[in-house]
Amino acid sequence: MKRWLLGVALVALGLGVMAQQVELVFWHQEARPHRVQRYEELCARFNAEHPNIKITPVMKTWTNIYQEASAAIMAGKGPDFILSTGDFITYIQHLGLVQPVDDIIEELRQQYTIFPSYLQQLCFGGHCWAVPIYGMDFVLWYRKDIFEKAGLDPNRPPRTWSELIATCEKLKQSGVVEYPIAVPGAIHLATDQLIYTLMVVAGAEHLFGENPNEIVFNNPNTVKAYAFYKQLFSYSPPGSETWRWDEPRTALFTGKVAMVMEKGHYIKGWVDNTNLPLDYLGCGFIPIPDEGGQPGTIFYANGLTLLTADPVKREAFKTFIKWLYQPHIMSWLLHMDPGFFLPPTQEVLYSDAFWSDPIIRQKVAAVMIELESLKYGRLPGFTRAEVNPNVGAISAANLLAWTAQLITVKGLSPEEAVALGAQEMAKAVR
Repeated sequence: MKRWLLGVALVALGLGVMAQQVELVFWHQEARPHRVQRYEELCARFNAEHPNIKITPVMKTWTNIYQEASAAIMAGKGPDFILSTGDFITYIQHLGLVQPVDDIIEELRQQYTIFPSYLQQLCFGGHCWAVPIYGMDFVLWYRKDIFEKAGLDPNRPPRTWSELIATCEKLKQSGVVEYPIAVPGAIHLATDQLIYTLMVVAGAEHLFGENPNEIVFNNPNTVKAYAFYKQLFSYSPPGSETWRWDEPRTALFTGKVAMVMEKGHYIKGWVDNTNLPLDYLGCGFIPIPDEGGQPGTIFYANGLTLLTADPVKREAFKTFIKWLYQPHIMSWLLHMDPGFFLPPTQEVLYSDAFWSDPIIRQKVAAVMIELESLKYGRLPGFTRAEVNPNVGAISAANLLAWTAQLITVKGLSPEEAVALGAQEMAKAVR
């Protein structure tokens, strides 16, 4: 009798908990206004369909998230789940709140085909630490109209480093633009990303050896990548050593430069910030070295990481994920910046919903180049069989960009700068 009464009491308690509204705080780092709005709309839409769950989105920035998230988690004021990348996860994992989501991934895989490149970055150390929601990579954006005015083929962007330099020279000599290409140079993630993209195509994608504490950054291929960055920097407008994400984009959109290497947010940015035909915005693969080069780009798998062990909140998070993974919902989220955010599943990629966006329909060729580039995408610290847990410290300190400024600001040679960069990396991972 007592056992029966205890069972009834536990069921009643469970029903009471489920009847109460579960509240989850969600941090994301998509700070541009239209992305903030879409995340707010996404959560509002979910909340309306699930009255027992309330998700509150809070906007942060990638510039400050490493330090801000760590401080908040240590103070017990962190979010319930957060937008993450593989290297960011390695940075906060030691704080003890990152929850494995293997069961959620496994359940999703019963219904959807998640692309392996996403799981490779978000599943390591025997567990999955985030649920993939979108990816992004670097390509070459260029002004077809400026190319044509300069006597260049508007339908043939440069494919090798020598062709890229020749294109810069042709643009400069034509007088159509004074500065052929925009290159970010601040100690910032924008510079990190460009530098690493050049390292990947130069065959210098490994920051670490097989031993996680062995820094192999200082090698001839890395020096070659930084030497080429220095060469490109000489074609970029004055003040580029302070440039982050926005300045190169503005320079391309206003016709101050004709080329930039960046991610797919240039498509919507063009629509929102120019009155020019979208056809003027050309897209190509990242140029590769003439000798010893390989196809490549930097690639980020973005996912949602759970930071609470509360079983009720975990179930609410799982409900949100399952709702979000429906192709028409996921496509709607990705359309917050059409052509920038790449689908995490085969079902979304092949859905009418994803390709229905009018901007994507105009730039199918560009989106296909991004998708093809993804096959060769790499992320620092995620290039070996085992993910290196030390990479988060290097990313948080922007050491790739710091090394670049030794060249562009301090005047060091690429060889000297790379050697010092390797020393700083060794300090960061101790």
